[in-house]
Amino acid sequence: MLAVVLCACALAGAAPAPAPPSAFSPQPSAFSTVGLYVWHDTPSQHAFWKACGINTLQFCDTHWSIRADLLEDYYRRFADGVANAARSGFRTDVILFSNIAQWEGPDEREPTGTGVLFDPRDERARNARLEAIRRAVRALNRADGFTLVAGDPGGAVRAPFGPLPASEWMSMARDVRRVVKREAPRARFSVNPWAIAYWQYPDMSCFTSAWWIREELLTRQVFDAPDLIGPDCGVQIPGHTYYRPLALRVLAEDRAGLAAAPFPDAADIRRLRERGAKRIWAWPYFLLDEADDGDVGPDGVQRPRVQIDTRYIRRCVSQMRAIGVDGIIGNWSYAGHLPKALNTFAFGRFCRDPRATPERVLDEYARLIADDASWRDLSQVFRFVEGLSNWERKLPPEHRLAPLACRLSTSKEAQAALRRVRPRADARFPFPEAPERFLERLAERLREAAPEADPAVGGRP
Repeated sequence: MLAVVLCACALAGAAPAPAPPSAFSPQPSAFSTVGLYVWHDTPSQHAFWKACGINTLQFCDTHWSIRADLLEDYYRRFADGVANAARSGFRTDVILFSNIAQWEGPDEREPTGTGVLFDPRDERARNARLEAIRRAVRALNRADGFTLVAGDPGGAVRAPFGPLPASEWMSMARDVRRVVKREAPRARFSVNPWAIAYWQYPDMSCFTSAWWIREELLTRQVFDAPDLIGPDCGVQIPGHTYYRPLALRVLAEDRAGLAAAPFPDAADIRRLRERGAKRIWAWPYFLLDEADDGDVGPDGVQRPRVQIDTRYIRRCVSQMRAIGVDGIIGNWSYAGHLPKALNTFAFGRFCRDPRATPERVLDEYARLIADDASWRDLSQVFRFVEGLSNWERKLPPEHRLAPLACRLSTSKEAQAALRRVRPRADARFPFPEAPERFLERLAERLREAAPEADPAVGGRP
């Protein structure tokens, strides 16, 4: 039954008390950049992100989705957000899209949200796009860096004009690098080959192993391309086959597989270093949430839910540290930041302290929220919820980790434990929302999970 799979046998005794919150201090780490892709500035979260050890915020430039005559106000607000993040002590990076044409209306916003594609072999259309990017970089030239992504939706997803060689995107990347050098000479430039397979295979589904095999092969072409990644061009690596449920599941189901080791490995990173690359960041978009290929509740409705995945966050961070990247961006998707607050805290802790463990981090967060009499109950609830992870269930069995030890066997027991939790009277941490509201979210998660978690009501194996 699921309860047996999710929670190990009871702990022999009470968990040792974690270090008091005032003792938290970043430890030396290979990661000079610990960032979040947050889409746009959210000042109310700055204190929380900084307390988690985040030092870089990555924003997304979606000017192409807004009617051209409205862009002046858009860039004014965007530039204010970049400046405000810098004042709060963050470095900033802006994501740029490649072959999406500027929306011309008549609606204020491009209705699909994915953009109108143009054929980059069309010189007129390509020059128009480069001019739009030039305007963006000029308006946002106080940012510390700019990153050009390859696809989804930055590239040729379901392109109406047929397949493109990946070399077309690399050529465009070189053009954008020149734009950044001219318009923001102090800013760094990087490329991110996320979903580059769509450029050459726009009609191929990512629910097939063939797509993922081509994604790796084309990413290798980007790594090897002359005059691209080097002293004046960093790279952000998706690392799909290290952690991503969709990629790992599709490859396992099709029995296709790739190389014996995930890509890239330490040798790949070393070769990039030898070519002079100074910024090599991991970019695991779906590491901090459960949204990869959909996150649905028992009723089939997609919704934000409290998410706890500390074992998998730690594994991925440790793997990225081992292969030698110097930065890592933890990304969010559709459901916003509040359901992922604990995952964000854990991400920062694992990035900053190689010695941190999932158990220790859960104890720490529980002690920040709950009083001295009830934090251990809350930490056990965290362990139980981690065992309910929808993200974990999407992984093929051979990629799942052993469950955390947990005294709670059913959602009913977990709900009873949560009712005993009392928030601390003396707040010691800048939470993204009131602890009471977070505990309400946690209770909702347990109620939602009851049919699937309890043997008595038909839990799944």
